[in-house]
Amino acid sequence: MKKYLVLTIMMLVILVAGCANKTQSQAWLTREVKINLPIINIKQHYHDQQLLKFKYNDLENSIIAIVDINNNQLKVIGLSALGFKLFEIDYDGKLVKTKHNIFIKELPAPEQVLSDIMLSILPIKEWQTVLPAGWQLIDSELHRTLINNKQEIIIDIAYAEQPSAKIRKPTQIKHHIFGYKIAIQSMDTK
Repeated sequence: MKKYLVLTIMMLVILVAGCANKTQSQAWLTREVKINLPIINIKQHYHDQQLLKFKYNDLENSIIAIVDINNNQLKVIGLSALGFKLFEIDYDGKLVKTKHNIFIKELPAPEQVLSDIMLSILPIKEWQTVLPAGWQLIDSELHRTLINNKQEIIIDIAYAEQPSAKIRKPTQIKHHIFGYKIAIQSMDTK
């Protein structure tokens, strides 16, 4: 009996270790266009606890995301509505370290969530160095839009506040190519 318990524990350790990985800092903007994520170069600390409501493939789901930027490192923790940890992503400007705890097929990949968060909160100048030739990230009063070299809208991000020196918190992200929409409600009371 003790032998089976040790074998079971070893299998669980191997399984959990297999769910954690380090990858290059890349993200897909479309099914054909993959880019390197920009280096985070922000002097201010950023923290937000958000309720993310996804509409993806005609299915809806919600998660809680805790987003922290400190010392130019980004950490995103995804929790289920019941508080179970779904994933954790750490990005240090070079590598993305992802740990998947529970997979939910109705949600975009955690790495996609990371790139969407970065597109919505990092200054445009951070993105200009990594976007493909002819692509633009444009800020207007309450929107940020990613446009490809054919002038097609790829991602539209909505905000409740005007552009300023402080990091804006998005209220909605719509990815026109991958076909999902994320409604974002900040849960921080600060």
